[in-house]
Amino acid sequence: MPDQITHFGVLVAEGVLVLFSLLSVAALVERVITLWRKQAAEARDYVLLREAFRKGRMDLVRERVLTSGAPCSLILGAGLRCPDRSLDGMRGAMEMEISVQCSRLLTRLRVLATIASTAPFVGLFGTVLGILAAFQKIAATGQTGATVVAGGISEALVTTIAGLGVAVPSVIFYNWLLGHANDLGLIIETHARDLEAFLAAQAVKADSITVREG
Repeated sequence: MPDQITHFGVLVAEGVLVLFSLLSVAALVERVITLWRKQAAEARDYVLLREAFRKGRMDLVRERVLTSGAPCSLILGAGLRCPDRSLDGMRGAMEMEISVQCSRLLTRLRVLATIASTAPFVGLFGTVLGILAAFQKIAATGQTGATVVAGGISEALVTTIAGLGVAVPSVIFYNWLLGHANDLGLIIETHARDLEAFLAAQAVKADSITVREG
């Protein structure tokens, strides 16, 4: 019975590592595609919004904000939709949206970080159970020697290798994606600050027109 329990534990550890590997690949593919799309949309919409502001075409600005999912458009949209039409209110709304957009860049990265830190321990757990099963075999049969336990121990060590095989790529891809996400977050924030200045200039211009008309 104990031998069956340890064998079951090894199988569970192996199953968890297989699940971890699938999750890490899924998270990697999703983040690569998402970050690439966000970067492309950000580069495109920032140029379009900046040009629309330069031409004083607020209609084009609002149209782009309504139809685009680029981070800079979403941030600008938060400022335009702010109930408080003051400059401080719009800036505050954009600040909050900058934090939201930068945080979304890190989505799924926590999965890679968790797998990278947990997989080696899962592999070690399976190895310990496998070695325990090998020694239980010695106790049950009364036979000793390396040949008796070599097969069981070598099989148990496979889970350690599997754990490291899952963890090492997860660490590499996590660090790579984290650096890319941080770089993109800095670009988004820079674009948002620039568009915020254009929006503030438009708001001041509108207020001055209102004052003169009054």
